[in-house]
Amino acid sequence: MATLHNGVLMPMVGFGCAGYVRKPALLDALSVGYRLFDTAQAHEWYLEEEVGDAIAEGHVNRSELFLTSKLHPRDLGATRTLEAFPDSLRRLRTTYLDAFLLHYPRCFGTLCAKEPEGDWRAAWGALETLYARGEVRAIGVSNFGPAELQQLLDVAKVKPHLVQSWMDPLHAERPLRALCARHGVQFQAYSSLGTQHQTAINPVLRHPALNALAQQLGVTVAQVVLRWAVQHGAAVIPRSRQRAHMASSLDLEGFELSAAQMAAIDALDGTDARAVRVPPSPPKLCPDNDASCEKWVRVGVPPQPPTAARATAAPPTHPRRTTDHRHRTVRRRMRASASPTRASCTKCAPARVALATSARWSCEHAQSLEER
Repeated sequence: MATLHNGVLMPMVGFGCAGYVRKPALLDALSVGYRLFDTAQAHEWYLEEEVGDAIAEGHVNRSELFLTSKLHPRDLGATRTLEAFPDSLRRLRTTYLDAFLLHYPRCFGTLCAKEPEGDWRAAWGALETLYARGEVRAIGVSNFGPAELQQLLDVAKVKPHLVQSWMDPLHAERPLRALCARHGVQFQAYSSLGTQHQTAINPVLRHPALNALAQQLGVTVAQVVLRWAVQHGAAVIPRSRQRAHMASSLDLEGFELSAAQMAAIDALDGTDARAVRVPPSPPKLCPDNDASCEKWVRVGVPPQPPTAARATAAPPTHPRRTTDHRHRTVRRRMRASASPTRASCTKCAPARVALATSARWSCEHAQSLEER
């Protein structure tokens, strides 16, 4: 747990809801043990109502949860901020928020259809009003640079409790974190697992140095990265739709990075993500969480490769006998038998498929053999 400078307790590991995370994944996150959920009013990336539905169905006491939402920059301004805030309460089905942040200091691109009523300074005054009313337990900002945060610290009546920004091993956000530390403001990292990089591969999860460290520690790369951030005092909000990944990202207490390991990860800061080169991953025989995949793993028999792969694979050969010759041998033995017996199709020999010697074959090669 992190203790904000007003005494409010906040989980160091929460669940990020960007990317249109839906109720089933959120219910999984609740059941795994997540209690902090980070969402926002920006429907371009978030669905607050899905979080509200999951909380209503998840049967977890509201007092155990830490709900964070963020103001859409189109609503910057003293009046509009106060008018927009209740929308989050309604969608999240709650009477208060644990944290409410300014999502961005300004509009950009096509994010806002029109200019907002005011700027981030006026909106911050509205957040201070909400805090004074007790409708939010903590206030803060997201995506503010060091210069803008310093300006806020200079004019704020209520110092921000929480600052949120992108942080991963290749983009460590050191100046902003240092400013937060000097003023006792809790830093919270998003996109810690490399999802901000616009590259062909994920340069964080696939980084050779991080993979080697994870193998050495017997944990996942995601756990190494999240543990690195937490040991730097940064709260984290990883996201996943896979229950197993959710659980591992929450399980960061069973190991600790040494000073040398922390320094090795710190040294990656500023690395060009495009320069990360790793060999391609081996092809999967079946997708993650696939029932048939789990079944063959238990019995030790791999599933059939995809049809396209089978079509292009070279058939097994014998140094002296062709596949056709082997099948002709089986057919001669079957015709010579006076009574029905059982034989094995030698093409299916690895699986030892038993075949009746009656009129029809019972393996996948039956039709082609009968037509010869």
